[in-house]
Amino acid sequence: MVVQPLQSVFASEPNLAFIFFIAFSLMLALGVRFGLYAYWNMQATDLNSQAVLWEFLLFVGSTAALYGLLGVLEAATAVTQMSVVATPYRDGVFLAFLLLLALTMREIYDNDALTNAPGDSDGGFEHRRSVEMGFAVVVAGSVFGSGIVGNHVVLTAIEGVAATVFASYGLMYGREQLSRSSVQGTMIDSLLRHLLPVVAFGLLVLVVDLTMLVGLNVVIVRHIQVVFVIMTATTLMSATIKLRQHIAWF
Repeated sequence: MVVQPLQSVFASEPNLAFIFFIAFSLMLALGVRFGLYAYWNMQATDLNSQAVLWEFLLFVGSTAALYGLLGVLEAATAVTQMSVVATPYRDGVFLAFLLLLALTMREIYDNDALTNAPGDSDGGFEHRRSVEMGFAVVVAGSVFGSGIVGNHVVLTAIEGVAATVFASYGLMYGREQLSRSSVQGTMIDSLLRHLLPVVAFGLLVLVVDLTMLVGLNVVIVRHIQVVFVIMTATTLMSATIKLRQHIAWF
């Protein structure tokens, strides 16, 4: 069983293709903007303890932009006379985006300079890296697997479950971090509050595909999915504004 790819719906649903084109364009533009502000923040800060945090945020913007670019290419070519640019690995890229958001929240949680708490023990650090390397392997498998076999039902199920695990991982540490009195009212507190809805809506982008595995019509699913893509882009815009404000503080 193969899950019907987006472009096959775009070809028969030009109105849906247009809406997705707008959604993907938003992700592309806002991903680039988010990544740029993360990079400028990284260049502006002298705190070595924040270097990894800004790198994660830079990669968050990069993967969002890449996802948007792939979507724009597929949506545009599916309804024109040009050869269709199929991007079955796009969901894998979005899964990487979601994972990087989760890792950002875990990095903030563990960052001594931001939490005013003792750092991880060596054992805890190694355990964290082992878990996150496992997550990265799943993302790599999704990207390369979909590139080889396409939108297979097994990959769709794996991506939906993995998205749930990644989002839960990030939200758990994000909420725990926000409960610490040491960060309440700080820039990190504000940034985290804006990143939480990005993770929540990003999760729904991939989880909604699971409904096709139980028989829901693909066109209905795509109409629902595009709303979540737009909401993810909208909440990413709010987080981008916080990054821009942070630069002004230097």
